[in-house]
Amino acid sequence: MDTQKNQPDSRTALLHAARDLIFTRSFEHVGTAEICERAGVRKGSLYHFFSSKEDLVLAMLDALMDDFEGAVLVPSLEGPNCIRERIDAFVQAIHAFEAAVHRESGYLPGCPFGNLIVEAGTYNPGLRQAVKRHLDRVAGHFQRCLQEGIDRGELPAHTDALALAELWLALMEGILVMAKVDQDPATILRLGPALHVLIGVSGPHTTSEDPPEGAAGGNT
Repeated sequence: MDTQKNQPDSRTALLHAARDLIFTRSFEHVGTAEICERAGVRKGSLYHFFSSKEDLVLAMLDALMDDFEGAVLVPSLEGPNCIRERIDAFVQAIHAFEAAVHRESGYLPGCPFGNLIVEAGTYNPGLRQAVKRHLDRVAGHFQRCLQEGIDRGELPAHTDALALAELWLALMEGILVMAKVDQDPATILRLGPALHVLIGVSGPHTTSEDPPEGAAGGNT
């Protein structure tokens, strides 16, 4: 009975340990023995739950995506607020998410999905496909937010929500890289307003009839 009760806790501990170690160092330079030591479990426990280190990392990415969705994407991008307010809430939420990691670990990791794809994406198709799936999921939240802005007349009717969501994702990744370079969560707040310009809500009186010059969807 006690073993059964401890099994989910051991699995969770392994996921947290892998997340802490890999995101502050790298996928290749963290071994299973070190993960088990950090988690406080025997090495055999890892292979009870996961078939390999890659399997553990894939599960860790799933858990991280769920955390990011619940802490950042859903609270900031869903609800009755206008699109400009949602963007501001998103920037604040992603800043808080990264700042919390920075406080706990002493490192600002940037985007863990981006980190893994840069490190292992060219030779590990399993990780690459997993990262793509999660980034597509993030972009899906952006696309839904943008489409609601189009439907409510906050963005031009001819705006391509999918294409603009991909640009939003690319800009977000770039901001997180800059924050990682600086090792300072405040970089996210400093650069976050670039999203206003990208999406076309950089002025307080923006309307769908008069989009800012350069806004996505502004040319037909």
